[in-house]
Amino acid sequence: MNHEHKSHMWIMALACGGGLLLTFVLPFFGLSKNWSFGIAIVAMISLHLLLMRDPHENHKNRGKNE
Repeated sequence: MNHEHKSHMWIMALACGGGLLLTFVLPFFGLSKNWSFGIAIVAMISLHLLLMRDPHENHKNRGKNE
């Protein structure tokens, strides 16, 4: 497994784990369970969409600009 793949896996784990953590932690700060669940879902979807970018895009464009 190369470095980019390991980095991607860590970010993906944080995206999933962070959303789940928000689901359980936000109610302790007085937010209703419905709101905390909604915020967690939006956070997970947003982070996963960011992960779906082409990780090699910078490498492709680097050769064109030189």
